[in-house]
Amino acid sequence: MSDSEEKQLPQEAETPIYERDKTAKEPVAAAEGETKSPPKAKPKPRKVFVPKKVKVDKPMDRRTRHILVSTREAADLIRQTLADYHKELQAQPAEDPDKEYHDWEKVEKLFSRLAKKYSICSTRSLGGDLGWIYPAMEVDDSLVTRDMVEAIMQTEKDAVPEPVRTRRGYHVFLICETQIHVPKKEKDSDQPPPAPYIPGIPT
Repeated sequence: MSDSEEKQLPQEAETPIYERDKTAKEPVAAAEGETKSPPKAKPKPRKVFVPKKVKVDKPMDRRTRHILVSTREAADLIRQTLADYHKELQAQPAEDPDKEYHDWEKVEKLFSRLAKKYSICSTRSLGGDLGWIYPAMEVDDSLVTRDMVEAIMQTEKDAVPEPVRTRRGYHVFLICETQIHVPKKEKDSDQPPPAPYIPGIPT
């Protein structure tokens, strides 16, 4: 290339583009040893499952245990033993979402042992088990009386209630679990109807 051609070539601007163009941003030099890293995403808080108690307006059956004693002092002592044990279990920390349920199982086991040792009812050999109790059930005065049924239906679940006096003595009741009451007629109607009779085909 000749000297005349070199003179005709456009020369590069001495000022950088960001000084000539006022809208351009001036480059910022990164500090020595500093490297750019993508921003870290904030961790989402974990949701802790807390079981909620649902209130049901329908009639409930109650699986019940009881301890029958002859004096209020004995009933109070048994009730206090159970309440203290339940409180001790509740104070123990645990991450198990079903801890409340498992604690109540332990209370029921202690109740069963106390019933076998102290109850004067014939159910003592069964740990005081009365089975499922519901308001309209047929009662047998030798085991479950009408005033016992009424007291059981008023007893609070998931707690050790105060002793209840009936004509049989002093009762410490424990509501072990509940379920929605289904009348016997409805239970029978849930069963499939019998197969129709067809001549020549054995039933």
